[in-house]
Amino acid sequence: MIKQGKNIVAGLFLAVVSVVAAQAQQDVVVRVQALENNSNYMSLLRSDAQLRQKSDSLMGAIRDLRGEISRNAELRDSLAQVKGDSLLMVLTDAEGEVLSMRTQMIKLVDQINAIEQEHVLASMGNIGGAAAQVSGSIFTNEYFRKSLVKEDYDALMAVQAKEQSANEKAKSYVANYAKIKEMYNRYVQARTEADAEAVYGELAVVIDENTTLERDLSEAWSEIYDQKSYVYAYFLEKEGREDILELTEAMLSEAQQEKLLSVDNCVSEPLADYRLQKPIILNYETYVAKLLNLTSSIDSLSAASRDVRQIDYRLAKIDVERRSFVDYQAIEFHQRSPYTNSNPVPDCIVYEYGTIYRILMGTYKYKQAVSIFRGAAPLCVETLEDGRFSYYAGGFRTRSEAEKAVEVMKKKGFRNPQIVEWCDGYKTNLSEAGSVSFRLMISGGTLDDSVRDVIETMAPDCQLSRLAEDSFAVGMFASRAMAERVAQAIVKSNESLSVDVEELQAEEEEEE
Repeated sequence: MIKQGKNIVAGLFLAVVSVVAAQAQQDVVVRVQALENNSNYMSLLRSDAQLRQKSDSLMGAIRDLRGEISRNAELRDSLAQVKGDSLLMVLTDAEGEVLSMRTQMIKLVDQINAIEQEHVLASMGNIGGAAAQVSGSIFTNEYFRKSLVKEDYDALMAVQAKEQSANEKAKSYVANYAKIKEMYNRYVQARTEADAEAVYGELAVVIDENTTLERDLSEAWSEIYDQKSYVYAYFLEKEGREDILELTEAMLSEAQQEKLLSVDNCVSEPLADYRLQKPIILNYETYVAKLLNLTSSIDSLSAASRDVRQIDYRLAKIDVERRSFVDYQAIEFHQRSPYTNSNPVPDCIVYEYGTIYRILMGTYKYKQAVSIFRGAAPLCVETLEDGRFSYYAGGFRTRSEAEKAVEVMKKKGFRNPQIVEWCDGYKTNLSEAGSVSFRLMISGGTLDDSVRDVIETMAPDCQLSRLAEDSFAVGMFASRAMAERVAQAIVKSNESLSVDVEELQAEEEEEE
């Protein structure tokens, strides 16, 4: 199996090379037209384009591998374990290759930017022959400050104070991504529900942290970028530097195009915005610093630009689907019961996550002889808090499957078989619940595609109804546990929505 894994990874790399070879002649984007005849510059651009194509192609293969690993993890047999280990080895090798490519790309981009910036700065003069300053920044420069309207300057200083926080959020997001990737590998390798749930708890914390970081970064950077790009464009236009404005606009257009082309390999849109737009803002500041002859600022801005290019947004998304360890089994009837004194009826397993429907055969004061269950299997027994014993048959994925099983049980002579649902460990006797049902009341906004996907996936038999412009109802649910599970998933998908579980009696349903 290990040899097979190495063959798979070799096949992936060959496929990537063939894709890149087919696209090798693709035109590269030249931001500084005057450098078109610079052979070193053009060679670097072509090498960068080819590495991007290789990386993106391999990332597509990585996404497919993760999907295969997740599907394989659900099988949970010995063959699946061996196959899963082999697939993880392939995944690790592929991700290592992508990381190596990214390291090369960062070096190439640094070289490309250095050539471009050196050319642009060499052609720029200073404002009014300003003397070189070995200290200070554009924000404390008197000429720059007086060139702006006071309100604009104050707003610029306000967003400048948020820059460090935005940078820290972006880096924290990427650091958390590395943690998620490592925990994901442990999660799909977990052999028992207890082990898997322990890792999932860790995963959920880091994923939620990244969700918050992503939201905060989006809000902070949007404000910073809008204010800074406006102020710098105003200053350069006032100084008559349309050439610099045109160059910056070209860089912005290229960044937007790069984002569109990277949509399949973009782990976070706010992170992509920050990573692509921050270097443009730093270029703005570098050109302003050059005009003001702030030599020390130019050096520090170049260092900041190299630092931000270390932040990678072109990362494969990791969709962590919560694993279910529920074993579903149809009911079979045997001439002789498979249960004996040496092979007694096992205890009823309560799964921490997942939904299963079992058929309640009866509840008794004492443990029963298996002969009364007429050869039905599989069976399990639950010891209740009052000391009585409930016996169950089968284990079904859906309620409709359980209802069909009930009809079979009645034909076999069982007088009152009942359907009992376990949802994430919470038990509901649906046959006794009878006239009670539940629905979700959603308010606070429209339903985006992600919310609709949650409803369609988790509640396929429930109807979604619009009650008003910003309120909806989803129902009906047979148990509160299932309704609350879907409600939690909706809120997690869109925190702006308010979701309440409403209990309905049969009369209320008829009136509505």
